[in-house]
Amino acid sequence: MSKEFQFISNVSPGSSGWTVKVVVVEKFSPRIAQKSPTKYQNLILMDTEGSTVQATLYGQNITAFQDQLTLENTYLVSNAMVKITNPEYRAKSGEVQWIISGRTRIRKVEENNSNLIMSTYTFTDFEDFPNYMDSNIDISVAGMIIDIKPRRIIQTRYGKECQVQDLVLINKKYDIYIYFTPYTFLFI
Repeated sequence: MSKEFQFISNVSPGSSGWTVKVVVVEKFSPRIAQKSPTKYQNLILMDTEGSTVQATLYGQNITAFQDQLTLENTYLVSNAMVKITNPEYRAKSGEVQWIISGRTRIRKVEENNSNLIMSTYTFTDFEDFPNYMDSNIDISVAGMIIDIKPRRIIQTRYGKECQVQDLVLINKKYDIYIYFTPYTFLFI
């Protein structure tokens, strides 16, 4: 494999012969698609420039790659299918996504890039939570979950049922919040 690596921003649909060194910065749980029975799993990969791309595994590839592409590890990735993402399914990481399949080459690199991951987050203080309650803005929180309540079903304001789970968080100042997924925070 070549020592020359591209950056995520240089890889587009139709690109071939590319290799990008990436860190797995987010790995979501597998889910079932809304409009089909297909199971999928999304990951967010970051290169050393700080650019990110959404990578997606489908069906049996989720199991095939479960021991690879682990959170905070660095990999050389090549030969993933690159496609324009439908705006309806677009994550925060841009217009293209990589489809990871059996044809994708992945090789783990023994590097510690946790500082790169942490440099991408801006943490929100607990007391600022009310500013985000009625928005769709993603926030990052530094805290510890001290209790996880049982899942329950609620009715949304649109008449749809939604499964929620309450988490109790504590920060380093010993402030405690109950987070009612997916909607609200309550300061204690």
